[in-house]
Amino acid sequence: MVVGLLECEGWVMSSTSLKDKRRVIQSALTRLRNKFNLSVAEVGKQDDRQMTALAVAGVGSSKQLIEKELQQALRLLEETDGLEIIHAEVTFM
Repeated sequence: MVVGLLECEGWVMSSTSLKDKRRVIQSALTRLRNKFNLSVAEVGKQDDRQMTALAVAGVGSSKQLIEKELQQALRLLEETDGLEIIHAEVTFM
Protein backbone atom coordinates (compact mmCIF):
# COMPACT_ATOMS: atom_id res chain seq x y z
CA MET A 1 0.00 0.00 0.00
CA VAL A 2 1.26 3.45 -0.96
CA VAL A 3 0.00 6.75 0.49
CA GLY A 4 0.75 9.94 -1.43
CA LEU A 5 0.29 13.47 -0.14
CA LEU A 6 0.28 16.69 -2.16
CA GLU A 7 0.66 19.81 -0.03
CA CYS A 8 0.06 23.16 -1.73
CA GLU A 9 0.23 26.77 -0.70
CA GLY A 10 -1.72 29.18 -2.83
CA TRP A 11 -2.81 32.75 -3.27
CA VAL A 12 -6.41 33.65 -4.09
CA MET A 13 -5.72 36.66 -6.28
CA SER A 14 -8.91 38.71 -6.41
CA SER A 15 -10.22 37.85 -2.97
CA THR A 16 -11.33 40.79 -0.85
CA SER A 17 -13.13 38.72 1.79
CA LEU A 18 -13.24 35.22 3.23
CA LYS A 19 -16.45 34.67 1.26
CA ASP A 20 -14.63 35.37 -2.03
CA LYS A 21 -11.83 33.02 -1.00
CA ARG A 22 -14.27 30.29 0.02
CA ARG A 23 -15.99 30.45 -3.39
CA VAL A 24 -12.71 29.88 -5.27
CA ILE A 25 -11.40 27.18 -2.90
CA GLN A 26 -14.67 25.23 -2.69
CA SER A 27 -14.98 25.26 -6.47
CA ALA A 28 -11.46 23.83 -6.86
CA LEU A 29 -11.95 21.19 -4.15
CA THR A 30 -15.30 20.07 -5.60
CA ARG A 31 -13.75 19.69 -9.05
CA LEU A 32 -10.92 17.58 -7.57
CA ARG A 33 -13.33 15.34 -5.65
CA ASN A 34 -15.50 14.80 -8.73
CA LYS A 35 -12.65 14.07 -11.13
CA PHE A 36 -10.24 12.01 -9.03
CA ASN A 37 -10.42 9.33 -6.34
CA LEU A 38 -8.56 11.57 -3.88
CA SER A 39 -9.24 13.19 -0.52
CA VAL A 40 -8.88 16.97 -0.45
CA ALA A 41 -9.13 19.66 2.22
CA GLU A 42 -8.08 23.16 3.11
CA VAL A 43 -5.72 22.48 6.01
CA GLY A 44 -4.36 25.89 6.87
CA LYS A 45 -4.64 29.64 6.62
CA GLN A 46 -8.44 29.50 6.83
CA ASP A 47 -8.59 32.96 8.44
CA ASP A 48 -6.42 34.66 5.80
CA ARG A 49 -8.53 36.16 3.01
CA GLN A 50 -5.93 35.59 0.26
CA MET A 51 -3.64 32.72 1.28
CA THR A 52 -4.54 29.05 1.51
CA ALA A 53 -2.94 25.71 2.38
CA LEU A 54 -4.42 22.66 0.67
CA ALA A 55 -3.77 18.93 1.09
CA VAL A 56 -4.61 16.22 -1.43
CA ALA A 57 -4.15 12.57 -0.44
CA GLY A 58 -4.38 9.31 -2.34
CA VAL A 59 -3.97 5.66 -1.48
CA GLY A 60 -3.19 2.86 -3.90
CA SER A 61 -1.10 -0.15 -4.72
CA SER A 62 1.32 1.63 -7.06
CA LYS A 63 3.48 4.69 -6.41
CA GLN A 64 3.42 5.58 -10.12
CA LEU A 65 -0.39 5.57 -10.23
CA ILE A 66 -0.72 7.76 -7.12
CA GLU A 67 1.99 10.13 -8.35
CA LYS A 68 0.23 10.49 -11.71
CA GLU A 69 -3.11 11.30 -10.03
CA LEU A 70 -1.50 13.82 -7.68
CA GLN A 71 0.29 15.55 -10.58
CA GLN A 72 -3.02 15.75 -12.48
CA ALA A 73 -4.66 17.19 -9.36
CA LEU A 74 -1.91 19.80 -9.10
CA ARG A 75 -2.42 20.72 -12.75
CA LEU A 76 -6.15 21.17 -12.13
CA LEU A 77 -5.40 23.43 -9.16
CA GLU A 78 -2.96 25.48 -11.25
CA GLU A 79 -5.64 25.93 -13.91
CA THR A 80 -8.26 27.15 -11.41
CA ASP A 81 -9.33 30.71 -12.11
CA GLY A 82 -8.38 33.06 -9.31
CA LEU A 83 -5.94 30.65 -7.65
CA GLU A 84 -2.17 30.79 -8.00
CA ILE A 85 -0.17 27.89 -6.57
CA ILE A 86 2.96 29.28 -4.92
CA HIS A 87 4.48 26.06 -3.58
CA ALA A 88 3.64 22.38 -4.01
CA GLU A 89 5.29 19.27 -2.62
CA VAL A 90 4.49 15.57 -3.09
CA THR A 91 5.54 13.04 -0.46
CA PHE A 92 4.97 9.30 -0.12
CA MET A 93 4.62 7.12 2.98
